Amino acid sequence: MKKLIFTISILTFSVLSTFAQTEATTNDGKKVILNNDGTWKYAETKTDNAEPKDNSDCSQYISTEVDKVTGKSSVAAKEILIVSKDGGKNGFGFYILKSDKGSIIFSIQAVGAGSCIDDDNKMNVLFRDGSRIELINDGKFNCDAKFTQYFGGVFGKKKELEMFRTKEVETIRIWTSKSYVEEDFTSEQSKQLLHTVDCLLNN
Repeated sequence: MKKLIFTISILTFSVLSTFAQTEATTNDGKKVILNNDGTWKYAETKTDNAEPKDNSDCSQYISTEVDKVTGKSSVAAKEILIVSKDGGKNGFGFYILKSDKGSIIFSIQAVGAGSCIDDDNKMNVLFRDGSRIELINDGKFNCDAKFTQYFGGVFGKKKELEMFRTKEVETIRIWTSKSYVEEDFTSEQSKQLLHTVDCLLNN
């Protein structure tokens, strides 16, 4: 009988202790459990349905270099974005930088459809949301497979630049004097391009 009373007492104490806990929120938004004996612990949070973290830390997309002779700094993509299904024999190499006057420059190698690009050749861009833009080469005629775009400042095209900053690219086609180079972007490549442009604009 004494054993039964002792067991019931323990169970009652456990139940009361559970109900004596109070949940509170700290000044920085963290949930804590306050116990009736003055102790506390962080509340457990469910992570099953948690939103994925935005992995857009700019240090992984852009870098700043200072010319030791002039002292001028330049900000550019940390690496060339290669969009190719065959290791670079056909496809694009994107190098994006910010000029000292704040313009954003896309320097693109378009390989696989002849190496000459005229000054009136075009780039067609399809975004994942179905929107499209067409841009004319801002660079001069060359046979180095180089297509150039300038955005912002005296070059305008703020609306087009905003699209690159906020929308994921699905497909790009660049026309050459011979034919065109066209590549589909993976989700990762689309995000890399978007975050690089966004980080350059916010730097």
